[in-house]
Amino acid sequence: MVHRRLLELFACPRCGTGLVIEDGFGTLPAVCARGHRFPTDQGYLDLSGEAAPDGTTARTFESFGYEWNTFDDVREEDAQFAQVYFRDLDMQTLHGKIGLDAGCGKGRYTRFLAPHLDALVALDGSSAVEAAARNLGTYPNVLVVRSDLRTVPVAPGSIDFVTCLGVLHHLEDPRAGFRSLVRLLAPDGRILLYLYSRPSEFGARRLALWAAGAFRALTVRTPHRLLKLLSAPVAALLYLGVVQLGALGHRAGIGPLDRLPMAGYRGKPFRSLLLDTFDRLSAPVEHRYLWEELAPWFEAEGLVVDAHREEAGWFVLAHRAPERA
Repeated sequence: MVHRRLLELFACPRCGTGLVIEDGFGTLPAVCARGHRFPTDQGYLDLSGEAAPDGTTARTFESFGYEWNTFDDVREEDAQFAQVYFRDLDMQTLHGKIGLDAGCGKGRYTRFLAPHLDALVALDGSSAVEAAARNLGTYPNVLVVRSDLRTVPVAPGSIDFVTCLGVLHHLEDPRAGFRSLVRLLAPDGRILLYLYSRPSEFGARRLALWAAGAFRALTVRTPHRLLKLLSAPVAALLYLGVVQLGALGHRAGIGPLDRLPMAGYRGKPFRSLLLDTFDRLSAPVEHRYLWEELAPWFEAEGLVVDAHREEAGWFVLAHRAPERA
């Protein structure tokens, strides 16, 4: 049973002993050797602990929990976005491997990885795991787990493939989160990341990011229900004034218009931009990087970068070199 196999990766977050499920997943809790019990009856294994997070972590989990349980539907355009995210990854090389999707949200991209991996943990620290459990319930090789990726109780060197898409840049200390994930990689294990980028030179995108940042100073404290309503007109202005105008420039060969930012939304429905607008305006923390700032992360951890590209964000695929005898 895949769930039982994946459960063997985890230790009890209270005492460090192993976890077992005596019967089918979802009917009984997972139990450690000292009797600590962890629920599975909501379709996911809850290792979040009794103590609620505080400060920025609590606000971040609240934001993304609301987001993914509100925008929880599976969408056709997700396949188009997945092609961008996984472009540098040969899916065939995942066969027989164990993976971890860290910060899985509603399982938006977990669905595209699951068919290629032998077993996959979909992990999130927020209540987004409720949406993930609903969306991933038909994938028998996926175990949804609620836990902070920075403290996930998994033995070092036990995961073959880690993906973390659009998550680290929302942490107070993204590099510390990165190190927490790297420690999980097996020898020759790979990690795929997506992090926000920032332009090095002045232009339309840099100006747009500055304006968005100024607006975010107000919106990150706005109640989520109200922010959802406010996001609609903002997204509509961006969709008509930037995305559609840029698409027109592309079709007509008008260079200045074709070079407008947000090209990734061209040909996508408005609802995709609405979701991402709420995401941008709601998340309490946002970091952006130049490549020369990110490259040292990988070098310091002994990772070999196999591919990196910038498309309104950094897509990075790297691997841990096998240990030498």
